[in-house]
Amino acid sequence: MEHPAYSQLRPISPSVGVVLCANPSYSSLEGTNSYIIRAEGDSRSIVVDPGPEDEGHLNVLHRNAGEVAVILLTHRHGDHADGAHRFRQITGAPVRAFDKTYCTLGAEPLADGERVIVDGVTPQVEVVATPGHTADSVCFFVHTGDGGDEDVEGILTGDTIAGRHTTMISETDGDLGKYMATLRLLDERGRGVRLLPGHGEDLPDITVMTRKYIERREQRLTQVREALATLGPDASVNRIVDEIYTDVDPALRHAAEQSTRVALRYLREHGEIPEAG
Repeated sequence: MEHPAYSQLRPISPSVGVVLCANPSYSSLEGTNSYIIRAEGDSRSIVVDPGPEDEGHLNVLHRNAGEVAVILLTHRHGDHADGAHRFRQITGAPVRAFDKTYCTLGAEPLADGERVIVDGVTPQVEVVATPGHTADSVCFFVHTGDGGDEDVEGILTGDTIAGRHTTMISETDGDLGKYMATLRLLDERGRGVRLLPGHGEDLPDITVMTRKYIERREQRLTQVREALATLGPDASVNRIVDEIYTDVDPALRHAAEQSTRVALRYLREHGEIPEAG
């Protein structure tokens, strides 16, 4: 079975399968990837990112997941998390997230470095804080045992690595500097490990995307620096976008403006341009 495959479980590795939600868009590509973690013979499962509140998708997810021990969220955005409350009602399983606001049934918030270990599920899920896209973003390293990185079967990245295109940095609590550090961490720990992204197709080696993402971010920062050198340090976001994105699709201009504002904030924080008056 190949990607995309809606409304059915697509096995990816011995311990991980994915159910693709039919919510395609520019940002979500073919849709949201909802993951089921369970080894052969396991009596229970762990579900990651049940997706939007789509009753059909949640029912398909439940049918394939069987008895769900816990629901984990990579971050708060609706296309990953809005269905969590309803899925909790369907399954009776608690929801756990890095931000305690999104936890249910008295569940503890996720902690960086924690191993999620539950009865009836063989794989262990390591929680790795990966701020940048949002402050509450985490990645999940699926371990086949209780060892180190040598037994990681795959890394679930949510929107930290979202698929074919680069991810947006939230203007409310995202941070480009932290995001670059996150990408370098994943590049170092993920060599040869399968990428299991929040959107798009899985890849056999996560570093193919981490290096692409790092290069793209560094390229954009260089372009903003050059635009400021040409236009002056007080240049508006619109003028900088016009200078850099010479052929941007009008439908995507808001994304270019957001990316530019995030880059300007990064450069100010690092003392490369003066604080806005």
